[in-house]
Amino acid sequence: MRLRTYDPADADLVIALNQGALDAVTPLDRTGLDRLVDQAEEVAIVETDGSEGCSTVAGFAVVLAPGRAYASRNYAWFGERYRDFHYLDRIVVAPAHRRRGVGTLLYQHLEEAAQLAGRLTCEVYSEPPNVGSLAFHAARGYLDVGRLEQLGGKVCTMFAKELSPAR
Repeated sequence: MRLRTYDPADADLVIALNQGALDAVTPLDRTGLDRLVDQAEEVAIVETDGSEGCSTVAGFAVVLAPGRAYASRNYAWFGERYRDFHYLDRIVVAPAHRRRGVGTLLYQHLEEAAQLAGRLTCEVYSEPPNVGSLAFHAARGYLDVGRLEQLGGKVCTMFAKELSPAR
């Protein structure tokens, strides 16, 4: 398993992963992905070796810093409350790679990268509940800092993890 930076050649795989996880993330097409990548602080990819020595994208995450012109109610919610933060817009792990450390590897990296900002923020659907993700974030020390109703009636729990700069 390797962590690396997004390459435009990953676009089709990232979009397919995203579209396969619409119960947890919003839809994304090529135009939306390109716009998101342009605004992102980081787009991290985890790849694993597949059959016949070919590598495959096992998961990805997109993080934004404050002050971006990103049209997201969730991002704006954190921007109204925090001056410094990194916002985890989305993280998706391929079904075949879940519970194999992909999410943990991404979070360890993203939390380390967010140390200078002082916190990593994200949201998880709590109505209806994304039970696995809620438990994952609680176990990693994320605190419930609010709720935000989404279009369509879903509700997100807004999470923040306070981070100390590396010494």
